[in-house]
Amino acid sequence: MTDFDIDAVGVFQIFTGGGTGSGFLIDERHILTNCHVVAPYNRVAVELRDRRRIVGEVRRLNPARDLAVVELAVPLPFNILPLSAEGELRAKQPVSILGFPVGLPLSLTEGVVSHPRQLLAGQHYLQTDAAINPGNSGGPILDAALQVVGVTTCKHRSAELVGFGIPSPDAVRFVAAFREQTATFGVECPACEDLIEHAQRYCDSCGSNLETLDVLRHFETPDPHPVVAFVEAALSRADIDPVLARHGDQNWSFYSGSAPIKIWCCCSEHVCFSSPLAQPGKRSIGELFRFLLSPDHAPFSFDLSGNVIRLNLTIHMADVFSPGSGGDQSEHSDWIAQFVGRADALDNLLIDEHGCRPAPETQLTFLKEGEGAH
Repeated sequence: MTDFDIDAVGVFQIFTGGGTGSGFLIDERHILTNCHVVAPYNRVAVELRDRRRIVGEVRRLNPARDLAVVELAVPLPFNILPLSAEGELRAKQPVSILGFPVGLPLSLTEGVVSHPRQLLAGQHYLQTDAAINPGNSGGPILDAALQVVGVTTCKHRSAELVGFGIPSPDAVRFVAAFREQTATFGVECPACEDLIEHAQRYCDSCGSNLETLDVLRHFETPDPHPVVAFVEAALSRADIDPVLARHGDQNWSFYSGSAPIKIWCCCSEHVCFSSPLAQPGKRSIGELFRFLLSPDHAPFSFDLSGNVIRLNLTIHMADVFSPGSGGDQSEHSDWIAQFVGRADALDNLLIDEHGCRPAPETQLTFLKEGEGAH
């Protein structure tokens, strides 16, 4: 493959309340990805190289072919990989896959075409032995000329070293149809591929029953789990857009200024909040630990994970949701807002006043912006 700058290429990680995936630019305002990466969400988060996230609006879906187009809130000036309209691949032809496997930074894996038109579940796929892992879905499969010859879509669960992609001619047709689209959102009919613009029982073009074809769910916003609703309402109160914070099922991750914030549900009984703040320095260790162990930080606490000081908050669901428990959602929401603000201030304080060093995940660009908060 011709050498190229991987950081300049327009391939990005997509975050939703269901998980993460990959996608790539088809122009500076639109990303092509898999339907299963974004559904059932109509707003998703797209992460940039500096870990900032922007909102993307889902504009078109093809559930049968597992393709989706996402419109970005702002244009992205990255290199756009061209879609190959030829689709004439051969066995043993070298290919490369770009994406974000298992949440790792943008990565490239190489292999060869195992079969250019493998029939699987009634549809043809590009089969390759290039390494494909969760998180790669929606990313591009490239030939030696850096043309997109396929869109990564799945890995066969019962076999190792076998991956699949949607052949590029299918993606070219899908993108061309999107270019002609005037509706804000639409789902292609699985039977005839005409665009369905709103929830309806039958396709106007072919008469197919859209309910039995499982199309209607793409026009519905599913009710969130009560824990999700609680956490995201609290994040909104803290001026954090929940869409930009989602990182899978009942998981969230984002930056409060320079401080990384991680939220997850544990054993269906607790919601855990953690922020890796700093690493201890070599001076005033006693004074540092007296500060960390002070009861004045309650309801927050510190721990040491490896060599990283973390700020923590744990909320028991029984205190919030159990009937008759006396739990106050407003109070706990206030704790969450305070946690978000305090994390951004504390990493500066630990570095400036206690001789600590930034944690590996600290956003150094924004490190000093929280100084006025403490």
